[in-house]
Amino acid sequence: MSFTFIHMSKHFNLPVSAILITKNEERNIRPCLDSLTWISEIIIVDSGSEDATCNIAQSYENVTLIESEWLGYSETKRLATQYTNQPWIFWIDADEVVTKELQEEIQALFTQATIPHQGYDIPRKTFFMGEWVQHTGWYPGRVLRLFHKEKGDFNQKILHEGVELYEEATLGHLKADLLHYSYTSLYQYFDKMAGYGKYGALELEQRGKKWQPSKLILSPLAMFFKLYFLNKGFMDGKKGLIISVGSAFSQFIKYVNFYYLKKYGKVEDF
Repeated sequence: MSFTFIHMSKHFNLPVSAILITKNEERNIRPCLDSLTWISEIIIVDSGSEDATCNIAQSYENVTLIESEWLGYSETKRLATQYTNQPWIFWIDADEVVTKELQEEIQALFTQATIPHQGYDIPRKTFFMGEWVQHTGWYPGRVLRLFHKEKGDFNQKILHEGVELYEEATLGHLKADLLHYSYTSLYQYFDKMAGYGKYGALELEQRGKKWQPSKLILSPLAMFFKLYFLNKGFMDGKKGLIISVGSAFSQFIKYVNFYYLKKYGKVEDF
């Protein structure tokens, strides 16, 4: 493992450090960092960007940029957390933006004499090709993003990693939205779904699951039914249909890859 410090930030008063991981995020990172100017310390771990991501990041005085080889989602975020100087962690992705309302809600939280909980989840408003997805299981899509670093840690999941609080910790709920500008094109969406399928197969292997041929058909059908009908994807129009089909496709790719993993000891790239 190797990493290099690029730029150190100066510190202010809010006891929160923000962390994010990047690779080739020049299209997203400036709006993200612009929404974090109220946080004294931002730790960015970059894993081999070949665009202007690092140059943009270094232009912000509250950013510490670390260059590291890719360690996996959870481990790379743990590396970022290790270099924070504040007791609270705010985890954000480069394609996300903090609203003014969310900023004010977090700031108000730390004006209290005692903070009631050790972790807080946030409703996330996700946009698909520029349009907010109100149904299809995407909203409010609460994510645990603010936590005391002695009371929680990133889990070991290969796919859809997240923070898990320790047994004695409690979870609170913030009201203001985090904006997520996730997919800007159909190609990006289906490419990401194929990638999720690959990592999903590795996660099945990690969990010790057995190959079941029926899953190849039943799991995609179940996913489509869940998103399009149970989660009211049909109310999102064409984007709800596309998302539901894409998620079903991801399930299909996951079990195809799981078959290759069981038979040949490797997953196939699509």
